[in-house]
Amino acid sequence: MARTLLRLAVCLLPLTAAAAGCAKARAQSVPDGPPLAIPAPPSRVFAPIEDEEPLASAPAAPETQEPAKAPALTSTAKPPRPRPQETERVEQPPAPAPAPAPSPETPRELRAASAPADAEAERKIGEVMKRASQTLGNVYYQGLTPARQEQYDQAKAFLREAEQAIKERNFVYAQTLADKAAKLASELSGR
Repeated sequence: MARTLLRLAVCLLPLTAAAAGCAKARAQSVPDGPPLAIPAPPSRVFAPIEDEEPLASAPAAPETQEPAKAPALTSTAKPPRPRPQETERVEQPPAPAPAPAPSPETPRELRAASAPADAEAERKIGEVMKRASQTLGNVYYQGLTPARQEQYDQAKAFLREAEQAIKERNFVYAQTLADKAAKLASELSGR
């Protein structure tokens, strides 16, 4: 019995020491220092935008209207600098005349990229589409799962889009659609 008490004391002694150490552990926090000095915000007085005369027009008489005054701010910032009067402005020399515009080119017709031999490309795409259509015709639609029925419908849609692309003479896009339809059709037929 004394041995069991001794064993129990030996086991509990490190556990109580560890628990006591954990209970006192706290993260060291840095004491808060004095508050930071925040500078005053800059003044937000904007001068109104003045209209400039176009470069190609003849000089006109200066306008007699007073420029609009910016609203005054109630801050301790510096007051805005006084603006020069209209009579104090220095006239700028006129800018050189713009370079003559280049002669307009004839508009070019934009067409979709197509294969160099349009008739040959159209024939090859037609063969792929015919093969895909025949393969889809051999598939029993009602026996397909809903997911495979969706693939069947997608293959039919690809074939319709490929026909439209051929009409628009976009053979690259038509070839891509026909290949997708043929791939789906072969997967559905199990070949």
